[in-house]
Amino acid sequence: MKENLQMNKNNILIPAQEVPILREAEVVVAGGGIAGLAAAIASARCGAKTLLIERYGCLGGTVSGVPMKWVGGYNATIHGGIMAELIDKLRQADGIIREFYNENVSGYMVGMYIDIFKAVALKMLEDAGAELLLHTLITDVVSEGREITGLVVENKSGRQVILGKRFIDATGDGDVAARAGAAYWKGDEESGKMQAMTHYGPVLEGVDNEVLLDYMLKYKDKYPEEIVEWSTDLPRFSFAGFSRLLKDSREKGIIHMNYDCIWISGEIGTNRVTIDGSFIPFVDGTNVLDLTYAETESIKQITSFVSFIRQNFPGFENSHRKDRGGFSIGVRETRRVMGEYLLTEEDILQGKKFLDGIGCNCTPMDIHSSRGHQSWTQVKTYDIPYRCLISATIDNLFMAGRCISATHKALASIRFIPCCVITGQAAGTAAALTAKRNVSLKKLDTNKLLTELKKQGAILKASNV
Repeated sequence: MKENLQMNKNNILIPAQEVPILREAEVVVAGGGIAGLAAAIASARCGAKTLLIERYGCLGGTVSGVPMKWVGGYNATIHGGIMAELIDKLRQADGIIREFYNENVSGYMVGMYIDIFKAVALKMLEDAGAELLLHTLITDVVSEGREITGLVVENKSGRQVILGKRFIDATGDGDVAARAGAAYWKGDEESGKMQAMTHYGPVLEGVDNEVLLDYMLKYKDKYPEEIVEWSTDLPRFSFAGFSRLLKDSREKGIIHMNYDCIWISGEIGTNRVTIDGSFIPFVDGTNVLDLTYAETESIKQITSFVSFIRQNFPGFENSHRKDRGGFSIGVRETRRVMGEYLLTEEDILQGKKFLDGIGCNCTPMDIHSSRGHQSWTQVKTYDIPYRCLISATIDNLFMAGRCISATHKALASIRFIPCCVITGQAAGTAAALTAKRNVSLKKLDTNKLLTELKKQGAILKASNV
C-alpha cells in the first residue's frame, strides 16, 4: 500500500479501499454516554433493531470516564422515564453513595458508585435487547444526498461500516453530524470560546473534617469576598474560592494552576474530602492538540493543588489519596448541531412550553469560563421541543445530549445528566417510530411520539419550580 500513496507537502492521498460491512440496524446510536445509553434503551424497547457504538470499554461516557459520579439537579417531579428508572435501579443495587438537595442545581445531587452504575447500565441495555459495540471509534460517514447510510468505524479488527436507517448522534461533540456535513455552532456566539474542561480531583481520606470545617468557617468570616460558594447543610459541607491563598502560592511557584478557585467538600463523621478540580479554559474539545494539552495540564494541576491543600489547610496532616479511577477529562461544550428549532436562554428563563415538548428540565445555566469563574443562573421549568433533536440539514439524523440544537447559554442548562437522559430517550423513541413506520423525522406525528413517551413514564409537563 505504501507504494500507492501519493504525497505532497501537507497531505497524503490514500487509495480507495473496500471496507467490510460489520452490522446493519434500523437505529444506530453513536456514543455510549448517558444520552446514548438512554437512546439505545428506548429505541430497542420500541421494537427497533438497535446498535450502540462506544469508543471506550464501558458505558457512561463522562459518568464513567471523568468520573462524574454525581447526578446533578435530579428532580423526580420533572425527570421521569429512563432517568427515574436508572436512579431506582441504582438504589436497589446499593449503587447510591448518598443523596441531598442542592439549591444551586435546583434538585438533588445523587452520588453513584461508578462500578455499580456500569453494571446497571449494561443490564438495562441488554434487557432492552440492544446490541453493543465497544472499543470502536466512528471516523467517517457514508452518505447519499441528505441522508446518512452508514458509519465508518475503526477498532482492533480494522475498518468496518455500520449500516442503518436512522442515526442518533450522542457523541457529545456532534462528531457524526460534523462528518456528515451538518450545520453546527461551537462556543459562545460572539467569541467562539467554549466552557472550560475539568478533570475531577481525587478523594482524600484520613482527613479530620471537624478541624477542617472549623478552619474554613473562620476563613470565610475573615475573608468573605474570597469564598464564592459555600454550603453547611450539616453533616455535609462545601466551600469554593480561596483566591488569596492560591495567588500567594502561585507567585511563590508552589502550585501549578492558572485559576483562582478550588472546591473542597466533605461530611462530618467521615474522614473523606473531595477535591474538585482542574480547570482548563479556552480549549476546543474537537481539536486533538487542545485535548492533549488539557489532559496533561489537568494532571499537573491536580498534583499541584493536592500539595497546596495539604500545606494550607489544617486537618490534612494524616491524609492520603484514594484513586477515583477517571480516564478522561470532562468536556462541557463543543459542537451544537443546528436543528429545526434553536432552544435559547430566553426560552429557558421564561419557562417556555412547546406543543412538541418531549420532556422538562429545571437545572440552572451553569457556565464555567476563565480563571475558575463559575456562574449560576436559576431558571423556571421549561420544555425541550422535539425539533431540537432533529438535524435541519441531514434528513435521518437525531441528536441527543449536549449536542442538541441550543445556544451557548441554553447548553449550560441542558448539558446536565438528567436532561441528557431525557433527550436521549426521546431521540431513541422517535428514531424507532420513524424507522419502523418509514416516516421522515420532520413528518413524525409528535402526538404519537408524546403518547409513547408517556407510556414509558416520561414527564412531559410540570409546573414551574
